[in-house]
Amino acid sequence: MHYRMTLDAYAKENDITWEPTAENDKKLEKLVCQEIGDPYSEYYFADPKHYINILDEFVRTGQAPDRAAPWEDEYLEKYLREVMGDPFVAYSVLSDEVKARIFYDNMLAFIKQIITRENFRKTCAQGQTQKMRQAMQWSERKKRDGWSRLLSEISDEYEEFGFDERYYRDKFEGEGELADEETWKNMIEDWSKAFDRKQQQLRQRDIDEIKDNNSNILKQNIKDIPEHLKKKGVEKEMFYQVWGLMGGQWNSLIFDQHLRIAKLQKQYPQLELIAGKMGRLADDDATQRMPVAIGGNMKMEHAAKSDILGVTLSQDIHAMLPLELAQCSDEALYDVFLYKYATNSLQTFRHKSELLKPSRNVAPRPARLQGPMIVCVDRSGSMAGLPEQLVNSLMMRLLLLAERQKRDLYLISFSVNATPIEVRKNRTAVLDFFRQQSVGDTNATKMLQQVFALLASGHYMSADVLWCTDFRIPLSNAAQRKELLNYRRQGTKFYGLKIGQAFDLGWAEYFDEIVEVTT
Repeated sequence: MHYRMTLDAYAKENDITWEPTAENDKKLEKLVCQEIGDPYSEYYFADPKHYINILDEFVRTGQAPDRAAPWEDEYLEKYLREVMGDPFVAYSVLSDEVKARIFYDNMLAFIKQIITRENFRKTCAQGQTQKMRQAMQWSERKKRDGWSRLLSEISDEYEEFGFDERYYRDKFEGEGELADEETWKNMIEDWSKAFDRKQQQLRQRDIDEIKDNNSNILKQNIKDIPEHLKKKGVEKEMFYQVWGLMGGQWNSLIFDQHLRIAKLQKQYPQLELIAGKMGRLADDDATQRMPVAIGGNMKMEHAAKSDILGVTLSQDIHAMLPLELAQCSDEALYDVFLYKYATNSLQTFRHKSELLKPSRNVAPRPARLQGPMIVCVDRSGSMAGLPEQLVNSLMMRLLLLAERQKRDLYLISFSVNATPIEVRKNRTAVLDFFRQQSVGDTNATKMLQQVFALLASGHYMSADVLWCTDFRIPLSNAAQRKELLNYRRQGTKFYGLKIGQAFDLGWAEYFDEIVEVTT
């Protein structure tokens, strides 16, 4: 049940013991709604994650997940299960990866559309629920002066949803009944119930208005898109990159326009190279300790388990692998050993305790295969044309990587000002980014302020940073450049994608690596 967390918290706070059955859920839910005084809450849609979990399970197994509690009155979930029960849809999803992705994104777009309508409706309904609360607090004089007008207003809006104006008008005609608190309370409760019934009807209407069209479009897309891909010779990877920008809505002309930009990755292999550099690996023991925090106090970290972090190349003969020790001891291989030593290429163990780290925020964190990314994209006028297209092509690849590997990606579009986008939380802003045109001058000051704020925060402190620009950017102030170097010393990687011929304005020394693309 999608109210379970709220109900559990309420039960615990009020010392209520209950079994999570459908009947008990409903009883406790009613208590919660009465407590918070919001009749709208009782029928509000579930968290979007609830529906996404249903989609995930269906794409993985071909079946919708079981649900113990009744869901027939949950209109959105009911529709999802109707679609999943269609044999054509189920076969398509299980038989073809591309068709499964089409289904998933199409249904996700539908869910977002319905949830957006519901959120708007809930905002509009706040005035009505506030009016109910205020009416509950009316004084005796205000009741005498205003009960007739209030009943007429309620009846005009909710008579067809079960509100009986005549019953309460007969009750309130006598002064004594008007003073009866219980009757007044019952009137407001009936008003609330009629309000809920109207909201349920509107909710059902929202879905009914668009579900048939959505189902037809879904089936048509499952048929048409694979045929288009086969005709154009489009590889799956390219399809996923381009389809990710279309918000689940198919348009062959727009798809082909985006496809031409995505194919620039084949013409310019530097794009794939720089994409592969972003992120960092976790430790072998499934924890990671990143030197990510700012602080003057340094400490030496010792592992609670093994002190070995991994294998590296160095001249440290005290940390040699047994293989290198064997070569050192073998007359025939001794020259090989000396050569490796002289060229700093002995295979040696790397220990965690070798590293001096800031004392702030150095605790172990759950490991990810690769870390988060911060990508700063130059949208100034000098990037117009092919440079802008190259950046967009790279972003398509990075977006797909972030999605597949569940990596966080923060996009900062900058010229004079800087526009931040947290990609996984704001897909609409990402789509807007690809529609932007490069105009104006360039200044890195505000962009760097945002980058440093992210690196100092908890969520992006282990991120790698990438600049996509022609580097025709005046150097920022000395304090910012010093801070950038400080983050590099702490382990943050700064990469650059330099597009086109540009004057060297002195940025190279502040980056770990800059990959150049000549246009």
